[in-house]
Amino acid sequence: MFKLVPIKARLLLVIVAFGTYVAIMGPGWLMDLASNAGEAALLRTGLGIAPMGILGVAVLALLLKTPFLLIKKWRLLTGAMLLLTGTQGVLSYFEYELPIVGLTDLGGTLGREIQGTNEWLAYARVSAVTAFGIWLLLPTLTNRLLRCSGKGVSRTAAGTMQAYRAVPIHKGLGKLAGLTVRSGARAAKSGGTAVARGSGAAARGVREKRASRKDGSLGRDLGDFLKSTPGAPDLEPLSSPQRLPPRDEDSPISLRNSDTGSSATRVDEYSAVLTPSQVLAPPVPEEKPHTPRRTSDAVLTPVPMRRPIAPNWRLPDIRELAAGVSAGAVTSVHHETAAVIENTLAEHGVEVRVAEIKPGPSVTMFGLVPGWNRKARGRARRAEDAPDVSGARDLFTEARSRVKVDSILAREKDLALALAAPSLRLEAPVPGESVVGVEVPNKASTTVTIRQVMDSDSYQSILNEGGLPVALGLASAGEPIAIDLLKMPHLLIAGATGSGKSVCMNSVISSLIAHQPPSRVRLMLIDPKRVELTPYNGVPHLVTPVVTEPDQVVRLLRGAIEEMGRRYKLLEQAGVRNIKSYNSSPKATEDMPFFVVCIDELADLMMTASFEVEQGICRLAQLGRATGIHLVVATQRPSVDVVTGLIKANFPSRIAFAVASQVDSRTILDMAGAERLLGRGDMLYLSSDAAKPRRVQGVLITEMETDVLANHWRVHPSLVLAEIPLDNMAREAEVVAAEKDAMINSGDTLYDQALQVAALNRQLSTSLLQRKLGIGYPRAAKLMDQLEEAGIVGMSSAPGKPREVLFLPDDV
Repeated sequence: MFKLVPIKARLLLVIVAFGTYVAIMGPGWLMDLASNAGEAALLRTGLGIAPMGILGVAVLALLLKTPFLLIKKWRLLTGAMLLLTGTQGVLSYFEYELPIVGLTDLGGTLGREIQGTNEWLAYARVSAVTAFGIWLLLPTLTNRLLRCSGKGVSRTAAGTMQAYRAVPIHKGLGKLAGLTVRSGARAAKSGGTAVARGSGAAARGVREKRASRKDGSLGRDLGDFLKSTPGAPDLEPLSSPQRLPPRDEDSPISLRNSDTGSSATRVDEYSAVLTPSQVLAPPVPEEKPHTPRRTSDAVLTPVPMRRPIAPNWRLPDIRELAAGVSAGAVTSVHHETAAVIENTLAEHGVEVRVAEIKPGPSVTMFGLVPGWNRKARGRARRAEDAPDVSGARDLFTEARSRVKVDSILAREKDLALALAAPSLRLEAPVPGESVVGVEVPNKASTTVTIRQVMDSDSYQSILNEGGLPVALGLASAGEPIAIDLLKMPHLLIAGATGSGKSVCMNSVISSLIAHQPPSRVRLMLIDPKRVELTPYNGVPHLVTPVVTEPDQVVRLLRGAIEEMGRRYKLLEQAGVRNIKSYNSSPKATEDMPFFVVCIDELADLMMTASFEVEQGICRLAQLGRATGIHLVVATQRPSVDVVTGLIKANFPSRIAFAVASQVDSRTILDMAGAERLLGRGDMLYLSSDAAKPRRVQGVLITEMETDVLANHWRVHPSLVLAEIPLDNMAREAEVVAAEKDAMINSGDTLYDQALQVAALNRQLSTSLLQRKLGIGYPRAAKLMDQLEEAGIVGMSSAPGKPREVLFLPDDV
């Protein structure tokens, strides 16, 4: 009998049965799968998922029924796809709070790829694609609009020219301009209002008296009008240019400060000839005896900045660290490699020239300049009497065109085969240069020490400007890379096991404790692995010993959020915007240090308490910059369930070490490339102000160097430091939250409604509460837990299955 049912009806029956199962049982695995798929789809397409789905369903239906109709209506299909592409690019200019992923671009990553990196080219690209799509969909209407617009523009231009010829206003304006220049030279004192009225009257006189064409008569009319105006100054001709008189040191323009004894004198060119605008300026007041300003009136006196480093703290001597080895120079081996690159590409019909060679610690960058594509074009007959040396009668001309960059990028595997390299990385073009970069791994890598970067000019300049420098490493061309933690303002580090994440985290912490005293920078270190960051225990920079228990991490993150709220209240009371302004403000009640939170393994924390950890990290990342709170987070599993959309959006600066697949690289950097890294500190650093990542060989800091820095602070004489009691703050926050929950639960109307639903049903499930009460899954699950604690429903036999109603209160 089942065989008599049509196939479509069977399929519909299966779909209805599966939908009923999902609606009633609510399996957790399916909910998680749907949530992850929805998050990935929204991050990729944004709101464009709706029109994409509609178009896809329509195309699929046509393919099943009338596939030839798609070929016949190709204009409609192509126009719809182009219009959808342009709409996706337009949506990326807007942000909104979406249900699953939170605040994100409405166009998703697909819209940003459609826009490109250049802002003006993005506008042109999106506009052109949208306009072409509209033209394909509505060609007749679009052509009519274009013709009407062209006619309107031409008619408007013709009418403007006719009006310009009919009304000779340009002649009156020309005479008015000449009259104004001559009359301005005759003004000796301020009279801006009278001159303006006189100019207006002169303009009216020009329009009324067309017969008067002489400049002198107009000038006399303007002079008579100015003299007859009440309050107008006496105008006399200026026979010679005037010069400003010399000024004395005690001139009233010289401002002196009674506190510091310094003077700020305005410098002018006294010998400059006065222009008409200077003649009309207000007169300089007479000299008055100098009176010292009070402290409250000295507006020009800057408030002295507080010293960021207390004189009692003694910083470690970085000369105890290992010295660096300079990068090697260009050798014959590099020239041979350059010849191999040129010959290999020439064999495949791609002409290039190696213009520069930059040896680095782990890779050497070869800069390629594209050559020419040559082909014969036409021929000319040689004259009979012309000498023929080669014996040929015809002359061929040559046409040349530049080699395309894409043709160089397409030969990546051929280059890797010729150079016997495990992996190559091509960068087209190199930022700031007109060359295509080919990064070839060196036969032997050079170790980069942390002291080598600390001694560089870039690191010292950040230190002198009052920033928080971090020694990152050497770039592929050998230049030192130092980053400022204040400008980042948060850093995300990801990579496979053994790629160099923990060493990078140690270099960040070592850079901070090597040049920043505890009075300026405080640290909170979280190390679930227990072996990477525990050597820093005992350093006075730590607000608490290194945290190793995952359940304690959630409490301390909550305490950091409370500390952030306390700092915002202090900024509000002082009337400033950030921590730097607060520390230099006279209203500051304390010296507020920077607070850096370092998490060595995020994936382990997300497995234990994903919601609480993600919420705490996102809140600190969103609001912590102004209060001096910065995050450095590392993980070895860069998947979407660990590096979620919210975490990724709040960490604009990222470091990617070697990863296993291209998917992991796109999760970290939104682009491929990290899967080709060599490991052992080889990284791609993407800063918040750069469009492309930069390849860097990270510094290596040994355990001995770490002990040298940590032991310096352990044996340092103890000084008084402001305490940051994160644990106490977290406990107080938990008590307040528990009181709020108790107040909410005591008068919770949803709980009473859940009891009514339980009274009407023998079995109760989370999905039933969702449908009956119109609430979300987390709130319904919480109500089920409360009913279970009260003994009203039994325990769950399996996830998602209904529970039996055991007991109901008398008042229900």
